[in-house]
Amino acid sequence: MDVNGKTMSDATELRWRNTAAQHIASEPRSVAVLPPELANQIAAGEVVERPASVVKELVENSLDAGARRIEVVIEEGGRDLIRVEDDGCGMRREDALRAFERHATSKITKVDDLFAIGSLGFRGEALPSIASVSRLELQTKPHDDIGGTRIFVEGGVIREVEDVGKAAGTTVIVEELFFNTPARLKFLKTPATETRYITEMLTRMALSRPDVRFKLRKDGKVRLDLPEVDNLKDRILAVMGREVYDDLYPTFEYPAIHGVVARGYFSKPGHSQRSARNVYTFVNGRFVQDRTIRAAIRKSYKRMLERGRHPSVVLFVEVPFSLVDVNVHPAKTEVRFDDTQPIFRAVYHAIADALAEAPWLDDQDKTYSLGERRTFGGGDGQGASTMIQPGQVHVEPLNVRHRKLSQQQRLDPGELNSPFFERHREGNSQVGFSDPGLSPLREPPRIDLGQVGDEVPADGDEGNYFSTLKVIGQYRRAYIVCEDASGLVIIDQHAAHERIAFEYLRQTYAEDHQEKQPMLFPLRLELDALRSDVMQEQLDFFLDAGFEIEHFGADTYVLKEIPAVLEGAPHEKLITDALDDLSNLGTSSRVEEALDDILSRMACHSVVRGPTNLTIEECEGLLREMDTIDFKGNCPHGRPVYYRIPLMELEKAFDRR
Repeated sequence: MDVNGKTMSDATELRWRNTAAQHIASEPRSVAVLPPELANQIAAGEVVERPASVVKELVENSLDAGARRIEVVIEEGGRDLIRVEDDGCGMRREDALRAFERHATSKITKVDDLFAIGSLGFRGEALPSIASVSRLELQTKPHDDIGGTRIFVEGGVIREVEDVGKAAGTTVIVEELFFNTPARLKFLKTPATETRYITEMLTRMALSRPDVRFKLRKDGKVRLDLPEVDNLKDRILAVMGREVYDDLYPTFEYPAIHGVVARGYFSKPGHSQRSARNVYTFVNGRFVQDRTIRAAIRKSYKRMLERGRHPSVVLFVEVPFSLVDVNVHPAKTEVRFDDTQPIFRAVYHAIADALAEAPWLDDQDKTYSLGERRTFGGGDGQGASTMIQPGQVHVEPLNVRHRKLSQQQRLDPGELNSPFFERHREGNSQVGFSDPGLSPLREPPRIDLGQVGDEVPADGDEGNYFSTLKVIGQYRRAYIVCEDASGLVIIDQHAAHERIAFEYLRQTYAEDHQEKQPMLFPLRLELDALRSDVMQEQLDFFLDAGFEIEHFGADTYVLKEIPAVLEGAPHEKLITDALDDLSNLGTSSRVEEALDDILSRMACHSVVRGPTNLTIEECEGLLREMDTIDFKGNCPHGRPVYYRIPLMELEKAFDRR
């Protein structure tokens, strides 16, 4: 029987066994112990995946050494250089030399210690694994020693050991990562992408330890500088920015469940994003990606977030050491719980019970000091951000001003409809474009539903299926009943007309997509370090999409122009969502989706909205229009346009078959 559960013939099974036997040695092979260099390279394959893995292991060692200041320097995304310097306890020479041996560690001494691990590193594989695939230099000095030690290792072989003068602490310099394993070197991403991985890793570390200063220098420039702070929320402000900070609230203080406690911060339901990049979860201070914890977070927000949207959460789960195994993954990014139920309940109640209290409803209007960023227009994403200047008494919210302009500039509904809908406008007050959140830049195209005597394509012409249908009539003034050669076809006249209008609008705006509109007040975008890195790489993407964005210094950008058709869109949310897509996927369709959302609403409001009488000629005109567009099977909202009942099905229903 094969792997798919299907039975093999005897001949097939014999051939399969003969093929498999070719991979088995004909003579016994001797068993040999691998050389240390080769063993370390094999271990490096598990521990050192990319430059960010090196930084993670070295920073974890620094934190375990009691460091309060950690500086990371990288060049070319860590491929050419990684330097990690700390002010921790340092090592004496004999300990430093022993650290380059496999499974040499100061974190555990007996088997029982494996079930009570409180340190970040404990395997004793980091230094020898990194040194086996790079040129590594270690400089270290204890606080109570006069001099320090320098050790240079190349490809896993110790080349130099000497005295060195340095400040107390440890410095590790890793150069030419994977120089002796070119097959692994070619799998690295671009320097910008590898830098982003390192930044994200340091962000996680910084959130877990607000009491430690973290600094990152990239190619000679300071990329990240996070001074030590007294509380977690101040570190969240420095890492994730004011936008996230203002929407975060402390979790509910739920009693410990079997010794498990969850505490931290969560965002209100109105705050969400397209990716889960702002969900940071820690178990006993270690960042982990755990399915149980993520599931509990999702359930706590059930029915409060749109599908595909994610909150911002920084959550610390404290678990008795005996109930968690951190020794299940070489990179230590996964853990195994003895019982997941206490974990799930602690996380769920910490967030769900706080959400039930809705603390954001008690908030008063927030004001900031002069010069700080302030968002007008509430939390609906429609407002703009600007600088509050001294002496500035009042600035009208942009969403209010936008509605006034839209009301002044809105065209008469009759101008947006075809002659047919103009004729029926008085009997249907919903006909016509009337969305207060949008103001079209130009009149949507008129849709001609046909006139008496228009030529109808011959039956069977390719691509003209709807034109060949014979119209029988209307049902309830909402559905067009037709017949083809072998069945009945029922068409939703609103859905069909809406699809036609949508496709015409999309074609019109695709041709004129370069039309831009300056922002009345430039919008300041305060990005976190990760999104800022992506923005630097993807400015051309936004420019091609019609957004003019300028760098304003550090992680701040200014949005100056937008695509005119997206005037009423929530621009900051749209841009940050696109940045998240670009970071995770390397591409984003968010701008196109926003455009389609707006055009579909314009199409919906510019066609008939309720039951309307149609003549046979008007029905036929609508069918001809359906043959001129693509994707005519559904309206822009996904509802079906038509339904077909085969003649065979009807005959079966009447016992004629």
